[in-house]
Amino acid sequence: MYVAEIWRYPVKSMAGELVRNANLTPSGIDGDRVIQVQDGRGHTVTSRTFPRLLGLHATLDTHGELLIDGRPWTDEVLANVRAIVGPGAHLVKDDSLDRFDILPLLIATDGAIAAFGRDRRREHLPRADSVP
Repeated sequence: MYVAEIWRYPVKSMAGELVRNANLTPSGIDGDRVIQVQDGRGHTVTSRTFPRLLGLHATLDTHGELLIDGRPWTDEVLANVRAIVGPGAHLVKDDSLDRFDILPLLIATDGAIAAFGRDRRREHLPRADSVP
């Protein structure tokens, strides 16, 4: 058995990053889904209701700081998120296990990928600020 790819999604419901290695803990991959997008009322939102969030690519730099589309979390990046989610949208850090929909880790075998197809939706999407 071998591991073909390891993906980390620092912000829940944004595109993630392919990583060469990862620290695996009982709560999943370090840095995975540790940030959520909340709307102006403080409710966590996902790409199920705001699919354009998948057009934003979240990564962690070498110091573990969040970058979105290669930029630090600034007013300019916040404007892109608010254009998708609405006024008052913001990022919230959450290290609890509640941040996962079901489990903290998904392992997909090549047989499962062949049977169900490969979900590449978080890799090659247009930038969120260019999606109508």
